[in-house]
Amino acid sequence: MRLQEDPSTPSTIINITSSSTLASTTTTTTESPSTPKTTLTAPTPTFTRPLYFAYGSNLSPTQMSTRCTNNPSSSIPLAIARLPRWRWLICQAGYANVLPPADLRAGGQLKADIPVAEDDDVYGVLYAMDEKDERVLDGYEGVDWAAPLAVEGEASVSPAIREREQGKGSYNKWVVEAEVVQWIGGDGGADTIPVLVYVDENRVELGPPKEEYIPRMNRAIRESVAIGFPGPWAEKVMRPSIPL
Repeated sequence: MRLQEDPSTPSTIINITSSSTLASTTTTTTESPSTPKTTLTAPTPTFTRPLYFAYGSNLSPTQMSTRCTNNPSSSIPLAIARLPRWRWLICQAGYANVLPPADLRAGGQLKADIPVAEDDDVYGVLYAMDEKDERVLDGYEGVDWAAPLAVEGEASVSPAIREREQGKGSYNKWVVEAEVVQWIGGDGGADTIPVLVYVDENRVELGPPKEEYIPRMNRAIRESVAIGFPGPWAEKVMRPSIPL
């Protein structure tokens, strides 16, 4: 995703292995040697707004902490999630992008000449964004806040998914369903929840990564794998475009 490098990086990397208090937890108690164990599982956490699905350099909680300064909780990774049938790529702009399945496309995506397969997936890290921090990310992603509203029937994608056209922006904001693979520090997935994804609808062809983007993506891969992001998928899908 199009996140320009900050002039400086934090001197201390944040603790990305600590569990979020919002994640599901499992507690086992034993009353006595003769009493059967009782396992209490917390319900799936609920959120009032879609979680942010990071799939590029924002997979790095360290980078997130340098941008989300209004509320520190915005940079705490909550879960690993998956977008089924989506495709991850470095687009011709030199940054990460995602291509939705063929039946969920708009704009330049309709002309994308990239092979897709039914077993395509995009994995990401979920964050609960403060509204002010989300606005900050909109700026980093180059969202056109003045773009016209999407009109029902004029595109194959509902305005419920993409509220506005991409306009002059670098990325547009989509809200789609993602499958939770693992709540960090808690139970496994099996939950399907709405997530916010930044999507570049226009630049959907393969391209080389920007030089400044390569070290940030390597940090993102390293930090996200440390908290449960699927390393084999990163090596298979991301590594061909992101040299060490």
